[in-house]
Amino acid sequence: MNRLRALWPLIAVLAGSPAFAGNFVLEGDLSAIYRSGNFVVWASKPSPGEQQVGGMMAAATSGQDKRASLESTLDVIAKAPLSPDGTFRVEANIETPAVVYFYVLDAIGHEGQRYAPYKGNAFILEPGELRLHMTRPGQFFIEGGRYNDAVYNSWRRSAPYVEAQADYRALLGAVDGETESERRARTDRASAAFNRMLDLEQEGRAQTATTHTDALVRRLTIESAWLGGQWMLEALRSLAEMTPDDPWVVERLARMEESETKRSAERKRFAVGAGIRDFTAQTLDGKSIRLADVRANSKIVLVEFWASWCGPCRVEIPHMKEAYSRYRDKGFEIVSFTIDNDREDWEVASEEEQLPWHDLGMGEDADAPRAYNVTGVPKNYLVDSASGEILAKDLRGHHLDEKLAELLGGPG
Repeated sequence: MNRLRALWPLIAVLAGSPAFAGNFVLEGDLSAIYRSGNFVVWASKPSPGEQQVGGMMAAATSGQDKRASLESTLDVIAKAPLSPDGTFRVEANIETPAVVYFYVLDAIGHEGQRYAPYKGNAFILEPGELRLHMTRPGQFFIEGGRYNDAVYNSWRRSAPYVEAQADYRALLGAVDGETESERRARTDRASAAFNRMLDLEQEGRAQTATTHTDALVRRLTIESAWLGGQWMLEALRSLAEMTPDDPWVVERLARMEESETKRSAERKRFAVGAGIRDFTAQTLDGKSIRLADVRANSKIVLVEFWASWCGPCRVEIPHMKEAYSRYRDKGFEIVSFTIDNDREDWEVASEEEQLPWHDLGMGEDADAPRAYNVTGVPKNYLVDSASGEILAKDLRGHHLDEKLAELLGGPG
């Protein structure tokens, strides 16, 4: 709670209203997903020598007790085990609305499978009685909170977003008897539905962050966003006019204007035709792999950035395995790097996916994602091994197949 108390004087001024102090209660039923686990509401807890990135800690966890090392990086606000019937209830006294997260730690499914903590479960901690509705990991909403409604539910529960989400999920599964051309058309439609979801989220956040009458709602909308872009820069400029004395807004705006200039240069640096950047990283068993060495023993390399919590990344892996099996003997290689900050997340996801290529990590602050300015996943680069030239970017599904067929021969 120390972090939340520290935020209170600033947010109280920003909100221009009385203290929000009160009791927070969150309940939910997770029996459809988990057999057991611990529900934890948390905020990031920076420690000496560590850097906080986007609300997540870039903390290496190499100790014997991985669960303890993960929880030690968190400022745990409330915690409770799931009841035998899958329900939970957590509560705490709080002093101000703030962006927090939740995990289900030590989670076990009904078939005995382990679940890595699903990242990205953000919501607004605020006084009152709230209820979590979750149909699958990562797909949820919280009802009962004014700030959650404004910051999240205003777009997440809108008819267009719900429709796009349903379309996306309906298109993920294979269809019995579909031809290759039908499969490719289906994956293209799934990609379009997912991009529509992203667009609707950005549009919804932009609307709230630039028009809402409550300055705190605007700030929480910006603070909780994982997708940046021009909308955020415009929202910060608008909020700076509304609250010119807020140091968080002033500092964040200055940082974003500077990063926008850098991003423009980075886009040119990683354009198709540009040269790839070398890096060295380790596998789970501690073996060092250098990209230059992989290039020396291949014709084409796919450099893939992913994460255990990234749904689109995980959905693509089975197809990447198929492409790897078809083209490996022709000189195709894959080097994947997870930006997971917690080793257990990387281990569990790798165990689940059984990656047959170079599986490297660790963390979003490591040399590899820094070299490639990775601010989001999935992201990949297809590289000519001999020249180091970037041949294509962000190839998914049959688009990867078609490019490999063009470069290496064989069916597209």
